[in-house]
Amino acid sequence: MAKAHQIVEGSTWGIRNIFQSLVAILTTTLVVTAIYLTQEGEEWSHEGNKLRSLSKCDLFSGKWIYDNESYPLYKEKQCTYMSDQLACEKFGRKDLSYQNWRWKPHQCDLPRFNATALLERLRNKRMVFVGDSLNRGQWVSMVCLVESSVPPTLKSMRTIANGSLNIFKAEEYNATIEFYWAPLLVESNSDDPVNHRVAERTVRVQAIEKHARYWTDADILVFNTFLWWRRRAMNVLWGSFGDPNGVLKKVGMVRVYEMALRTWSDWLEVHINRNNTNLFFVSMSPTHQKAHEWGGARGDNCYKETDQITEEGYWGNGSVPSMMRVVENVLHDLKGRGLNVELLNITQLSEYRKEGHPSIYRKQWEPLTEEQLSNPKTYADCIHWCLPGVPDAEHTIQLIHENPDHGRSHQEISPSTLVKPNLSGHFKRAPEVLDRFSRCNSTVEYSGRKIAWLGDSRQSGGRSVRPESCDVFSGKWVFDNVSHPLYNESDCPYMSDQLACHKHGRSDLGYQYWRWQPHNCNLKRWNLKEMWEKLRGKRLMFVGDSLNRGQWISMVCLLQSVIPADKRSMSPNAHLTIFRAEEYNATVEFLWAPLLAESNSDDPVNHRLDERIIRPDSVLRHSSLWEHADILVFNTYLWWRQGPVKLLWTDEKNGACEKLDGRGAMELAMGSWADWVSSNVDPIKKRVFFVTMSPTHLWSREWKPGSEGNCYGEKDPIDFEGYWGSGSDLPTMSTVEKILSNLGSKVSVINITQLSEYRKDGHPSIFRKFWEPLRPEQLSNPPSYSDCIHWCLPGVPDVWNELLFHFL
Repeated sequence: MAKAHQIVEGSTWGIRNIFQSLVAILTTTLVVTAIYLTQEGEEWSHEGNKLRSLSKCDLFSGKWIYDNESYPLYKEKQCTYMSDQLACEKFGRKDLSYQNWRWKPHQCDLPRFNATALLERLRNKRMVFVGDSLNRGQWVSMVCLVESSVPPTLKSMRTIANGSLNIFKAEEYNATIEFYWAPLLVESNSDDPVNHRVAERTVRVQAIEKHARYWTDADILVFNTFLWWRRRAMNVLWGSFGDPNGVLKKVGMVRVYEMALRTWSDWLEVHINRNNTNLFFVSMSPTHQKAHEWGGARGDNCYKETDQITEEGYWGNGSVPSMMRVVENVLHDLKGRGLNVELLNITQLSEYRKEGHPSIYRKQWEPLTEEQLSNPKTYADCIHWCLPGVPDAEHTIQLIHENPDHGRSHQEISPSTLVKPNLSGHFKRAPEVLDRFSRCNSTVEYSGRKIAWLGDSRQSGGRSVRPESCDVFSGKWVFDNVSHPLYNESDCPYMSDQLACHKHGRSDLGYQYWRWQPHNCNLKRWNLKEMWEKLRGKRLMFVGDSLNRGQWISMVCLLQSVIPADKRSMSPNAHLTIFRAEEYNATVEFLWAPLLAESNSDDPVNHRLDERIIRPDSVLRHSSLWEHADILVFNTYLWWRQGPVKLLWTDEKNGACEKLDGRGAMELAMGSWADWVSSNVDPIKKRVFFVTMSPTHLWSREWKPGSEGNCYGEKDPIDFEGYWGSGSDLPTMSTVEKILSNLGSKVSVINITQLSEYRKDGHPSIFRKFWEPLRPEQLSNPPSYSDCIHWCLPGVPDVWNELLFHFL
């Protein structure tokens, strides 16, 4: 392909952007699968049942299978339109196994790619990819997948719009597959498809018409934008380029990214024909620039990598959850306005493919220096992808997502794979009680059984949006030593030694003085007596793990000061611990249930065990204690992050367990919990809240590159808006969100994750009581035993309770 297609480096990454390729192949396969399903026809009926059987399968959760019989789907040398920026074999790569991997979802199979079938789907249609070099790589992948089925005299490639629009046409089908260069979707000073290297990137976040006029009448649109936003802030121009009266302002990356996507979504809502146009948005493509993130040597990257990452759920720092959440929110809002844009979530599956990048095996548009030649990893491209490769598979998933039946209730799943939860009373023999002495008689691989919980119809349209016009979870921390802290540590008789940081030697108390300030509004100010009136005659119960227990202690400390000592009491620490206020006939309680489902870790004290066993289809032991509470605050997260979990189903008679990864086990347990909520909660009579994951700060290199510590010694919050560390797991959050969205108004979400991410200074570190004696080597190295998981009180959990008060 001509040099006009080159991508120029952005300052954030330090290498020249090029076509994505490997990820492009997977993406292409996903795209193709979705397109197969846009029409009905007898010639496709033999695939129809198979494709519809995928409707309840999570296509993005799975693993890569080596398959050198059916892959690659085409040969690099045989693609007429292959780009020199992606042709890794041509430029010297000898290990070609990166071409032979097939994506296999856990619970289903993707259909085999069929070029002729795809071209029939595209007959008389325009398919347009819009975005940056990664989406252009996906376009190249798509073209390579189909062009061999078109005779040379009946196919063509041309470029118009000053090089911004590239058009492949299959004459026999009157179909085009096109790519339009718009790396930021909205207008910018980087819109030239060749000369877009600029010192200061500037965007017109309210202007998109210059680009959009080229895709208005497309039948299938595939968008992406991510890589070019990766900088702390960007110049935003209100006005036109060259206008002396224009207003130029530097805006934080996450906020300007959202502004641009809002402009894009508004344009779609007004201009797209909802009956005839299929819309897709491709999530961020991960990078592999820091080998130490997957266990390699510090300073290395994807150079010389020949194997995949095998750790399921691996997530590197090259993927930014705060940006993914912006995309999800924008698409959710569009859906609420009647326009559906399918999210092709290629991020997790591509995270595993550290070996799939071009590295040094691509055309270099500028001569390499002697320093670069002597150290190849300094110019290795670990952002884009070789072709054939990952992007080809993504097109298959896209084809599945174009199926009108995708996402609807699946009628063809074998009943034996679905388990109705919380039915232990229906069995002739009561299941064995799980406790810390329970053991599995044997262990086998996960059978694939799923929780069929009441309300999981996927047809409710999702959880309703909060009526507030302001997002109280988006904001910043403001130092306020006038109104904060809301109580004194030493004045709370119920303070935990695990959280009493000042008592245990912390002398810098600045962590107590930070107040959360939403961007465009104020939180309802904490009012002690008003809160008690809300609780009069009621039971407020926190249910979950030690982080939820910390929030419970925070609430007790916030409330207890106005209750006379002889009118309040606290029960001994137990499975259920209760604080009572006689004057208000109210209780504030904590129920230890770290996994929500029944488990062998349900003892509130003795729960450190060699293996974790849960009963994935039952919450009944816990729900018998929480069912009569008036306000319930749930959490679960930390305990699922500690390796595989063993499943002991209620109907299992021989003590045989199944082994499953933590996230998969969490999804099952959350399904059983959701079944209870769906069956038992009337939102008018009972309020239910779910608190999102509490982040950890275990690696200081994530907020201070080059350092090797953790939260020890940290005294200030992180001031980078949108910061997201590896302690918060986006795939897990997505799993939880899918479940909560189907519960509608029965559950309100307290999203503490992003606001808590900033508070690296708020953990106990070494300033807490430790229940076991510290060894000399620990004492000589404080970071080695620092607690960077829990939170000092007064501190961050007080804000979580202010949010709870705000929504009550």
